[in-house]
Amino acid sequence: MLIPSTEPSLEQIVLRLLARKPHLSAERIRVLASQGRSSYSPAAVYKVLSRLLSSGVAVRSGSQYSLSLAWVFELLTFAGDISKTYFSDEYVGTLLPAIDKKMTWKFANLARCNEFWNQLLLALLKGTRAENIFSWVPYPWFALLQDGAESRLHQAFKMSGRTFYTSFGPSGALEPVVKKLYSHKNQIISFAKGPLHELKNSYIDVVGDYVLTVTLAPDSARSINGLFSELRTRHAVNLGKHLAVLSERCKVTVTIECNQKKAAKLRQPLQVFFGLDQGDEE
Repeated sequence: MLIPSTEPSLEQIVLRLLARKPHLSAERIRVLASQGRSSYSPAAVYKVLSRLLSSGVAVRSGSQYSLSLAWVFELLTFAGDISKTYFSDEYVGTLLPAIDKKMTWKFANLARCNEFWNQLLLALLKGTRAENIFSWVPYPWFALLQDGAESRLHQAFKMSGRTFYTSFGPSGALEPVVKKLYSHKNQIISFAKGPLHELKNSYIDVVGDYVLTVTLAPDSARSINGLFSELRTRHAVNLGKHLAVLSERCKVTVTIECNQKKAAKLRQPLQVFFGLDQGDEE
């Protein structure tokens, strides 16, 4: 019995530390890396640093380590190419419908659905100027997925500068995991009974004039409902068993539409629920 982890690997931690500050000793890196939930041994840190040195990602001067400028330059060039391609209106436009239009996709696997759902959310952040994003999530099953996708998504949310208001249904033993995922100051969450609680099969994001809806077919919704009914009575997550539910074949429909009236109708009760003036989104 365990709670799934979204903690980054030691290599990711070391890279982030060196990205923020060069000329760090191995011991200093170990101390800083161990300030999180995990404690790392000198041997583990040296193993990672050795791998980074041999791959040309890091350089060493005496006892101090820094990132390789050649690698940083290569990374910047690569990032620039990606940005031009994927943050262009040409690509984002293929994912967002025109005014009063709708686009629909169907999935037979919740994990694949979640990946595309995340893609659409980030496309909406790029394609709109909405400062506040409102969501209704009856069951946060995606918090069980451990492939790092959710952590990357929430890092992107943090960097976007937008504020996210999310109303969750009761999540039992999964609530600590959800709270950790949504821990940035620009993410406001609630597990109290929200205004859209009757929509048990539909997950909704309202971003400006866009409404993104993920709808589970009745059989799939019953499986998720049963999983969370169990989680509400347990103190921890049986990861293997619960991931098996997510890997089952299912029917999920993802719809995105640009509909100003529908977006306003869904956003208004969520604004009231979170104590916002309706003019805050304007």
